[in-house]
Amino acid sequence: MHAISSIAGVFALILMLARLKTPLAVAIFAGALLTGLLFDAAPSDIARWMLRGVMHPRTLGLVAITLLQLVLSYGMESSGQLREMVTLMRRVLRRPAVAAAALPALIGLLPMPGGALFSAPMVASAADTAEIAPDRLSAINYWFRHIWEHWWPIYPGVLLAMTLTGRSFGDFALTQLPLGIIMATCGLLVFRGTHPALHAVQPPPPPGTARALIRSTASIWLIVVVAVPVGLLARTMFSGTLSADTSELVLTFGPVGLGLLAGLIWTAYRGRQSALRVFAHITRGSVWSMLLLVTSVMVFQYILGEVKAASAIAEELRQLNVPLIVVVAALPFVAGAVTGLAVGFVGTSFPIVLPLMIVLAGDGSTRAFVALAYAFGHIGQMVSPLHLCYIVSNRYFSTPFAPVYRIIMPAITCVGFLTILYVIVLRLLGL
Repeated sequence: MHAISSIAGVFALILMLARLKTPLAVAIFAGALLTGLLFDAAPSDIARWMLRGVMHPRTLGLVAITLLQLVLSYGMESSGQLREMVTLMRRVLRRPAVAAAALPALIGLLPMPGGALFSAPMVASAADTAEIAPDRLSAINYWFRHIWEHWWPIYPGVLLAMTLTGRSFGDFALTQLPLGIIMATCGLLVFRGTHPALHAVQPPPPPGTARALIRSTASIWLIVVVAVPVGLLARTMFSGTLSADTSELVLTFGPVGLGLLAGLIWTAYRGRQSALRVFAHITRGSVWSMLLLVTSVMVFQYILGEVKAASAIAEELRQLNVPLIVVVAALPFVAGAVTGLAVGFVGTSFPIVLPLMIVLAGDGSTRAFVALAYAFGHIGQMVSPLHLCYIVSNRYFSTPFAPVYRIIMPAITCVGFLTILYVIVLRLLGL
């Protein structure tokens, strides 16, 4: 139980330091250091891993994407486009609560790392004058940002799962899409006890409001319009021909970065802002603080990979003779909690649990067990204190971890329960 207890202790340290108002980046760097020590790494190795984690292409790509997100968000805010978009969204959807959920869901169509940071000011604006606590706003933003991640085909975790299971997108989405519906439905629990003003129905909007909304959200749609075809084209041209690190930069960060840059150019043009004025947002202290936070998370995840924490935990669970069906759900959950990434839990746990699924399925299909594994891996990353969206959303709304956990846990429990029922139905149907 060394690996399990060690990782639990590291998470406890990070949460305790955050509770004591230690800068979160410092707390996470401390957790990375403790992880190396608990897994018997030499101090020189830990220092080398930290440096490699900082300079890793994934870290550099993520820092660049985060920087573009922040500049675009501040640019939309300073030009008034953000307020215009949220106002029109509230008029079209007529309920502030619906707008507050729809805006992060809209951003969630694009797998931007830490994309909850981009949707956070939109959720805050959608709530407007309603008396909504910051922890509630963070929970709404965080939850609905991730309702697509079970099946949307441009998410790296989905693509990796499809590759490992050898299934086409249509076949994969057939059983994965209901998991997204389950998550969106259970997300209604996040709104429990919110102010009545958030649910008040507004009068019908004047004619032309929907068209104005489409125009006002062009900066966001442009990201998707550019990133999706560029990403698909890049995969067609370069898939299997690039190294792992280069592949991630070209196939994941590249398309998203180009989409964000296109959105930024459009925002500057529409808001009549010069390039210097837009990029002046880079000098904000909050930008550099966020970039340091992102770097700390990626360094921590790099060290977790170097000490092989996920595989060590998997081995300990096997030694405890846990039933196969529990292992199929538990390993992705643990991997999701440890890495805070969908591609992390898929990449570390699926190679282990896929053979177990075949044993459980016998002569039948493994679709139900794939759905079970992916759903619980997703739950794991949603409760992970290392999930970047969770960190940046809480940071934006200036709320600690614990209150947000209390709000999302009923929804998490709901997702787990309905997922198990759904898997039982799939097995009964022979899917």
